[in-house]
Amino acid sequence: MEYIPFLHANQIFNIACEEDLTFSEVRAILDVLLRENAFDPMLQEARGQYRIEFDEALFEVWVAEMDVFVNRV
Repeated sequence: MEYIPFLHANQIFNIACEEDLTFSEVRAILDVLLRENAFDPMLQEARGQYRIEFDEALFEVWVAEMDVFVNRV
């Protein structure tokens, strides 16, 4: 599995997923992660994993630096 660069909120994130995601799903996931301050290195050590709901779908998301791995549950 490879990471795909994705520009959002003037930042570049590396997105990896097993299934295809829509642009709106990726943007919504990144918005939640930004609100949760998930890209702060101190918080990544403590948390790193998130469950995010969007449009009747549930995603498990792992964050490491600017890398985001998404799995649809």
